[in-house]
Amino acid sequence: MLNPGFLVNQGLFQLSWPACVIGAAYGWIWGGLIIVGALAMWQLHPANRHPLDLRMVATCLGLGVLIDTAWIQMGLLVFAAPWPWPGVAPLWIMLLWLALALVINHSMGLFKHRLLLIGILGGIGSPMSYYAGSRFGAVEWVAPAWQVVLATGLSWALILPLLFWMARRHDQSAQPVSVGVKHS
Repeated sequence: MLNPGFLVNQGLFQLSWPACVIGAAYGWIWGGLIIVGALAMWQLHPANRHPLDLRMVATCLGLGVLIDTAWIQMGLLVFAAPWPWPGVAPLWIMLLWLALALVINHSMGLFKHRLLLIGILGGIGSPMSYYAGSRFGAVEWVAPAWQVVLATGLSWALILPLLFWMARRHDQSAQPVSVGVKHS
């Protein structure tokens, strides 16, 4: 039987993408705020929080601002609902980065030991996700498709293994060191 915490974490994560993406396409930021806000409240509650969660949130938000803003500035993508400022990664895409940060040490923690697999999934899945977002009207591909696929695919193929490696490394360093006791 699955742990209820796993179900809440993964369930809210799965709802985050449609809430943020479809919400952005229609100018409804509140849907993403509600779903990702619920995920954050659940996962950052002291009873549910992993010791690395806050650091992972800061890391993911920093990466999100850098990467998605770079894609805008390089002329690859234009996001709908560009709030708070045009030319910068919008709030709704940052909510998706926050949601990602909150599953790395929880419902998607199994990928800490499957870095190659998460890299492949990220490399294939991210262009598909941006494409689906474009079909909903949340993002426009302004560069040729091959450039967007290459940029998003390569970026996520590197970012996801890095994030999960950081989480695995933290877990390994937090393990108590067992000192051999010699019995006579």
